[in-house]
Amino acid sequence: MTAVQERPVGPEFAYIDETGDIGVVSNGGSHTYTLGCVLIPMLRWTDSLDYFVNLRRNLKLTYGLKMSQEVKANHLVGIKSVYRDLGLGDGQVRDIYRRHIDASVQSCSGVGAIVVHKSEIIKPDIDVFGTAWEYLFTRLRKRTEERQQPILIIHDQGEEDRVRKHLRRFRRANWQGAQFGSARLLVEDPVPRNSQHSYFIQLADLVSYAASRHAVPATGKTTRICDSTMWERLDQIQIKAISTRGNGIYKWPS
Repeated sequence: MTAVQERPVGPEFAYIDETGDIGVVSNGGSHTYTLGCVLIPMLRWTDSLDYFVNLRRNLKLTYGLKMSQEVKANHLVGIKSVYRDLGLGDGQVRDIYRRHIDASVQSCSGVGAIVVHKSEIIKPDIDVFGTAWEYLFTRLRKRTEERQQPILIIHDQGEEDRVRKHLRRFRRANWQGAQFGSARLLVEDPVPRNSQHSYFIQLADLVSYAASRHAVPATGKTTRICDSTMWERLDQIQIKAISTRGNGIYKWPS
């Protein structure tokens, strides 16, 4: 049991970021579109932040990585120039990724992901963005109802209007098995944040990419930094109820 899980969780912030795009695969789009979600207890938010600040201090001492440097999956697996300029090899960049993932086990109350495998979609006009968010909202609604605690959504900037409108509609009416119901414990006003200014949004991005690589394993050089096993390091805090797989990932089409 992690440090956060040993204490009452209460209300939570849900930090969300995406990996991949919603474009058509045949037109050069990514094979998957993934939403990664990191839950931070509101009552222990400062403790969780301090944990990541300390992590970044250690990374600065070890590798010279500036604390203000945005750490996101596409930067790491692509070995962005900032890492090349620091003289870091694949193993060291993987260590940066791994340390963030391991830190989340100690500071987060849950992680989960929705992976849309676009290569397996039959209907060409499917709304990939809306489908992914609908599935994620549904899983978060179930968590609020099971725990009787609210969740406030904080997401990366880019589709503020679309996310807000979708959530407001979802709160009032969403399909719940055999009938429509509400989602009163999902706070109606989602908060967009610039990932550059939020370690937790950056963490959601890393979680999202790790989930996508676990659900749909990749090949090639990127696996030197993050392969299908990275997600398994999150086992202690995976929200098992997200899918029948019990690994915190809902993959669609399954």
